[in-house]
Amino acid sequence: MLGRTIVQVWEFERGLLYHKGCFKELLDPGRYVLWPWQHRHIDRVDIRETSQTVQGQEILTKDKIGVRVTLVAQYTVADPAAATHSVESYVDQLYQDLQLTLREHITGRTIEEVLEDREALSSQLLDDVAPRAAAYGVTVSRVGVKDVVLPGIVRHVFLQEVEADRRGRAGLIAARHETAAARAKANTAKLLGDNPDMLRLRELDTLTALAGKSGNVLILPGLRGLLDSLAQRTGQENE
Repeated sequence: MLGRTIVQVWEFERGLLYHKGCFKELLDPGRYVLWPWQHRHIDRVDIRETSQTVQGQEILTKDKIGVRVTLVAQYTVADPAAATHSVESYVDQLYQDLQLTLREHITGRTIEEVLEDREALSSQLLDDVAPRAAAYGVTVSRVGVKDVVLPGIVRHVFLQEVEADRRGRAGLIAARHETAAARAKANTAKLLGDNPDMLRLRELDTLTALAGKSGNVLILPGLRGLLDSLAQRTGQENE
């Protein structure tokens, strides 16, 4: 019939019914017919989870270093009536709350504090923004610091610090290995000093390895004395 208006409220929406400009009730998903003489109007509000991005905010840290921060928040409209009636635009209001809260937290931190624990920063942002959003019917479920971009010169300084730290750790590991190797050599020297025959045997092992190569002729001075010494010691141990 002419003059009527059909409004379809989908499953992911809720309807706000107005009569002569006054809010009457919240409508569930369904199909509604409005007639001109009823002076009624229906607004639809999406209640699905939505992401809000605060893109590339230029902010000075506590130590006066400019950073560009991108923030992402996930939210749902928990109370469509409050979200529509409490503020002019709950989307714009949430954006401003996220933006201002982010600035408060960045300006209260040094650049190192911002970079060291972004998870803690995200958690504190959620704790501060969620109650404000709840006042106008929006539930903020998650806030995350997506990107922190440093100025070129600051990024270069940080890379130099990381490289210096890496070199320092590598040097420390090398020093530990050198110390262990020196300790092992000292222990070996002491052992060989206390057992001269063992030193001679080690020498013989080396010479034997050399003798195994084609064309090498080795003369072993004192070999007879070494063998007699070993035989004598073996005899003493067997008595």
